[in-house]
Amino acid sequence: MAKVTNRMKWVIWALAATFYFYEYFLRVFPSVIIPDLMNVFSVDATAIGALSAFYFYIYAPLQLPVGMITDKYGARRLLAIAAFTAGLGTLLFGMANHYWIAAMGRFLMGFGSSFGFVGMIYICSHWFEESKRGIMIGFANTIGMMGAILGEGPLRIGINLFGWRVSLFVMAGFAFVLSGLIYLLVRNDPPEMKKFDQKTKKSSENLIKNLGIVTKNFYSWLNALVALFFFVTTASFAGLWGVPFIKTTYGISTELAGFAVSMIFFGWAAGGPLIGIFSDKIQQKKNLLLLANAMGFLLMSIVVYISNIPIAMLFILFFLIGFVSSGELLNFSYSIDINPQFAKGTAIAFTNFIVVIGAVVLQPLVGHILDLNWTGQMLGNVRVYPREAYTIAMSCFPASFLIAFILGFFLKKEKLA
Repeated sequence: MAKVTNRMKWVIWALAATFYFYEYFLRVFPSVIIPDLMNVFSVDATAIGALSAFYFYIYAPLQLPVGMITDKYGARRLLAIAAFTAGLGTLLFGMANHYWIAAMGRFLMGFGSSFGFVGMIYICSHWFEESKRGIMIGFANTIGMMGAILGEGPLRIGINLFGWRVSLFVMAGFAFVLSGLIYLLVRNDPPEMKKFDQKTKKSSENLIKNLGIVTKNFYSWLNALVALFFFVTTASFAGLWGVPFIKTTYGISTELAGFAVSMIFFGWAAGGPLIGIFSDKIQQKKNLLLLANAMGFLLMSIVVYISNIPIAMLFILFFLIGFVSSGELLNFSYSIDINPQFAKGTAIAFTNFIVVIGAVVLQPLVGHILDLNWTGQMLGNVRVYPREAYTIAMSCFPASFLIAFILGFFLKKEKLA
């Protein structure tokens, strides 16, 4: 029985991590089909930014209640429904000939994806002993980054071979199969942990009370804003605008630009565990956050304002940007430090909610800045933006690191609660 349970937990963890992988794929895939979308829907960059952000319009507000819902109903059925919904959104997006139908598809993707991170945390906390939960969450985060990588350069290769619609149909089918496997194989708890459900259900009733405690803490807001400005480069540059910027600036193919920008996610995959281990050892979260944002500002300024960087060096720079950006995970640990332990789940959910707002705002804002600096050039039905327009728009990202750095100075080093 023990061997069966041991095998089962790895299968269950793998399915939850795979959905997290799929969630990250959905976040970023529009970055490599921007000209295709402009052509099909006859829209400008502002509309493309808003279309991509439809994913986050529902994802962000759901971060607060989704933990409570998962605690009450368990991960199995919710993840199965979430994967099916995300797949349905992908299918609808792939079929869309009208902007608002694509927006509805993007909205459904965000709705389903909103359960991915929390569901993965739930599985790790219910199926693995406490000493292994951190590393299993870390491994799952790395798998999520692999989904983001797939959604850029490799996806573009598939699109060149089969077209963007067919590629999305394949990924929708993947989600439907994953949904079925989750429903058939995932279990909420090991047999010996059935009593855990009542404890979590009872604690979920305190969400509103805990949210009040967290939001009354000035440093909860300050820390969340630092995390927001820290993360927007990953969400809005790596997640959408980085590929067309590199393609335009260096005159390279979309797939090569996609592979270059995806190095940010490789950096995240490598940096997340290493920075976490180093932070635990030196116990200096504030100083590490300041250092990471200072390095992010420097590295991103090089990328944006120097236009003759060798392509191989760009790959290295993007890896380093991802590596230092993974320090944003420290903001979640810090949110636990500055709030009561009984409210730690709510503190994490609140921080994540604020962080995602950055993508909601920045993705269309960068597109709007591009449109303001458009010179009128068209290629067929697609607007062509000059390098200078991209330079101005991409200035948002070094600026965001700088803002996070400045705000970080006002964080307290000591534990507040």
